[in-house]
Amino acid sequence: MIKIFKKYISNLSQVKYFLFYYKQLGYRIPILLAMSACVALLDGFGLALFIPLFQVAESGDVASGDLGNLSFVMDFFNWMGIDITIGSILVFLLALFSFKGIVTFVNLYYSTRIRVRFVKKTRIQLVNGLCNISYPAFVNIDMGRIQNVINSEIFKVTGALLAYITTMQAAITLTGYLTLAFIANFKFALLITVAGALSFFIYRYINKKVETSSLLQSYIGNDLHSKLSEAVWNYKYLKATDLISSFRKRLIGYVGQTEDLTMRMGKLNAISASLREPISIGLVVGVIFVQVVFFDVSMFSILLSLLFFYRSLTYLLSLQTSWQGFLVNSGGIHLVKDLIADFETREESRLHEPMPEMEKHIRFENVTFAYESNPKPVLNNVSLTIPKNHTVAFVGESGSGKTTLVNMIAGLLLPGKGTIFIDDTPLSVERIKNYRQRIGYITQEPVVFNDTVFNNVTFNAPKTEENIIKFWEVLQKTALTDTIKQMPLQEETLLGDNGVLISGGQKQRISIARELFRDCSILLMDEATSALDSENEGIIQDNINALKGNYTIIIIAHRLSTVRKADTIYLLDKGLISAYGTFESLQKVSPRFRKMVELQEFS
Repeated sequence: MIKIFKKYISNLSQVKYFLFYYKQLGYRIPILLAMSACVALLDGFGLALFIPLFQVAESGDVASGDLGNLSFVMDFFNWMGIDITIGSILVFLLALFSFKGIVTFVNLYYSTRIRVRFVKKTRIQLVNGLCNISYPAFVNIDMGRIQNVINSEIFKVTGALLAYITTMQAAITLTGYLTLAFIANFKFALLITVAGALSFFIYRYINKKVETSSLLQSYIGNDLHSKLSEAVWNYKYLKATDLISSFRKRLIGYVGQTEDLTMRMGKLNAISASLREPISIGLVVGVIFVQVVFFDVSMFSILLSLLFFYRSLTYLLSLQTSWQGFLVNSGGIHLVKDLIADFETREESRLHEPMPEMEKHIRFENVTFAYESNPKPVLNNVSLTIPKNHTVAFVGESGSGKTTLVNMIAGLLLPGKGTIFIDDTPLSVERIKNYRQRIGYITQEPVVFNDTVFNNVTFNAPKTEENIIKFWEVLQKTALTDTIKQMPLQEETLLGDNGVLISGGQKQRISIARELFRDCSILLMDEATSALDSENEGIIQDNINALKGNYTIIIIAHRLSTVRKADTIYLLDKGLISAYGTFESLQKVSPRFRKMVELQEFS
């Protein structure tokens, strides 16, 4: 029974969100609430002093009974030996509200620090989570979801936190004023509280609708971002086939659903805001009528309670407004929490062990690998050895396992069965991070950042004399020196988004130069020349040949001209190594390879 009760309590919106923020912020929340309570009490004591101030101004005497149980405020003057005059009360009021101003400043400043800390911590969690997941996990996550959460929903979480802090402060301040109201006039405060509690059920219904709409809007936002990303990535195809017309309808549908939910939440907020004052004033009128007519209560006593209730009403309205503002943004919290949890379950490894430098070879021993989505092995019991500073190539038809094999050499994938050794050290998930620092990866689509030539090659290394010398050395190795010197700003020339301002061959060479600058010992070239024309292919091939013997070079290629001078060529067929050898020897022992050569018109 106790477990069921705890579960029920933890599922209540207010408790559920409190637990979420408490987990992130810890003791800072109680400190914030304590300061808010202090502000309320100081303000309440200050308001209580207006009753004796009015009494002294009117009759020259103080009726402590009108303060109810707050008469101890006047006892403080007697205890201090201070005469109760207009002047002494005004001085005390000024000191009290000045101190309240200081506490309010500290409270608001601390609230800002908490908000900044929370947002910073959440964003760092998302960035770390994205960077720490394994490669297989990454390719199975919806990119639109990641972009939506990091670019859009994080701002909802920020807005939600601001609204939540405001709600908590309003709630604790409201509690403080109600406590003072009970102390001053128990009956009046009880009637107001009971009547106010009745209005809670109206707002509870509205708030539930707002919370549900916000969550639904966030999920639709995920779908919209996902489809927008697909439209950008596949724009050329969609435009050429006019499928973009039907795709546009889907995007507009998502936009329409999002805006319909925004309108629904706006309508609910408008209903809530328009009802607040009529309901509140109705409660006040009814309670005052009962107090004056049926209980014959002093108007000074009612006035003090009204002052407390007016303050309570102000913070009740603030609480309702900020809570609904929180609920409008609460959908973002669910999405951010889910993504962080998803990242944590897909994390590669938190343990990092050193990997010795390769001295002899990379060795595959009975390696088998299959993707989760398809149990059929992509590589099946593969064994091979890649000697240090040798150039090795993998060729074969699409689907033969070439890319998977190279991804395993890069440490992006680990064997389902068997072992990969670097010399005599097994490549494990704990050693991958250290091992990858030696990998240079050049792909079919070169990675070029929207930055200067220097920053692209050095990956934003500081522009020291040593780095500048090294920069020009790697440009010389990749035949880029003359090209860069002819650019308007030389190494400070911007290359544009994905290198749009330079040719495909130049992009490829800058990509190679970056890996050489990093002092990588293993260069992986995955279809590095397939998108180039014959002239640029020849240039890249010359670069590869110039590096031969100084690096361990691993090449995947459809164009066999790229691998002609490789030390060893492995021919893959349906996840198996069907033959291997030099270019010439492989033609002799493998009819299939010989046919591939003939089809590409090699002699």
